[in-house]
Amino acid sequence: MKTLAFIVLLLLPLSTVNKYPMKNGKPTPKGVEMYIEDNWESLINEYLTYVQDTFWMDVWISAEDLTDWTYHDSLELGRYWNGEAIISMDTLFRAYEIEDWSNFRRKLEGETNAFVKSTVFHELTHHYINQIGREMEYFDSVRINRSYQTNIWIIRSYDMFGSTFIEEGICEYVVTQMGEIIPPKRYSKPKNQSDLTNHKNKYKYVYKYSSEYVKNFLDSTGFKRGVKILIHNEPPNYQQILNPELYFNNLDYANL
Repeated sequence: MKTLAFIVLLLLPLSTVNKYPMKNGKPTPKGVEMYIEDNWESLINEYLTYVQDTFWMDVWISAEDLTDWTYHDSLELGRYWNGEAIISMDTLFRAYEIEDWSNFRRKLEGETNAFVKSTVFHELTHHYINQIGREMEYFDSVRINRSYQTNIWIIRSYDMFGSTFIEEGICEYVVTQMGEIIPPKRYSKPKNQSDLTNHKNKYKYVYKYSSEYVKNFLDSTGFKRGVKILIHNEPPNYQQILNPELYFNNLDYANL
């Protein structure tokens, strides 16, 4: 009996966010909506404190049912569009925050990014990338590559795929650095173009491998300068994604 009580204590959440409703151990749609309504402002402030910058472009955070949206993905946790970070109200989240899980449970559950808080930060990074691009064009007179002017994930050409790959990698890099997700212990690397274009592999490569792909570069340049360099340049093609040195060794750093 003492052993059982000890295990239960290890599994109990460590934060106060358990005031939001749960069903079958997961956040409910109504709970996600409540969490966003209560915390959107503090989440923005926490994010800006981390990146040491401000938003001069307005951003709104809302919770919506994305299942009827165009190009909806069954694994989609959030979406960013035109200054709005939209968080899914589907039952995909495993917790509101990683802080809800004890260290024991984090080890027990393993790799995941399915937290409401980390999804907010992921979508805020899309907004921050958008703002950085505007700063480059309006204040620095440096163009951003046309491929980064959309974030809809449709494989029409390698540049569409490459720009999405880089942008999602940047977003996952940030939430990983902030300690808001449990990253994979080992990243799977694609072996060929078919691995990349198979939609079933989207999470494994467009989100997880992509963050590892940009990590060393962003670590070496600093985040904001690194983002400027990446979105100024042509996105990687399939061969450059499979062989990172082909991409990073040929980036244009002029005026950045």
